[in-house]
Amino acid sequence: LQKWLALAQHTVDQSIITKLGTVGTSSSRIASVQSINDAHSTAVNMDYFSVTITQLPTVNGQHLTATQFHRYIRTHLNDFTDNVDFTPYNANGVDDNVLWNSTSPTGALIGIDMPLFDNGTVITSFSSSNTWTFTTVYEPMYGQHPVSGHRDFGFVENANGSFTFFTKGVDRLTTWDASAAQWMTGIAFTSADALWTSFQTKISTFVNNNSGAASINTPEILRPDWQLVKDVLDGKE
Repeated sequence: LQKWLALAQHTVDQSIITKLGTVGTSSSRIASVQSINDAHSTAVNMDYFSVTITQLPTVNGQHLTATQFHRYIRTHLNDFTDNVDFTPYNANGVDDNVLWNSTSPTGALIGIDMPLFDNGTVITSFSSSNTWTFTTVYEPMYGQHPVSGHRDFGFVENANGSFTFFTKGVDRLTTWDASAAQWMTGIAFTSADALWTSFQTKISTFVNNNSGAASINTPEILRPDWQLVKDVLDGKE
């Protein structure tokens, strides 16, 4: 579990909470972070999907640095996923298009259109030159996100000069009915796995088609019992 503990313990800055408090009205529920601690499912999803890049791509005649490619992925996220649409939030008096496409997108809300499940919204709760973090939120337009937790998108430089680009998530299903559907069909986590597998595939394909060299790594997926993870987080195990 060590690979995921820091993400599971990620703390949302007060500035993010303050912004969410402005989304909504007195006649509707105000936006708020969906804590993994308040979710319903007994299983917690911990996943890591990565691609190793030994030669970064060339885009519009420019050989990109790792930081530039990371930003390119963020600002073209829909080009790197299947069947899900990520759109900067533009509702309830908030328009985050400019913020999301800037060099520092912390605080940007992103609406997610998911074909098989309820739509949901995340907020960019952290960003740097090599990582951004999505945190699930409730907000009035889409309501609850189907899962509660955090997801990193980042890269690391390896000792041999290559780069590993990855997404890593820690989350639980938010509601009892989603948990029941997962128990009966497995569809919730299976659909998420398919999404992030497509993320791997499309990054690798893009790099290889644009004068770079990339290979897909075997995904790492754990679905331990939440109580075990919580005991570790609380220092009991």
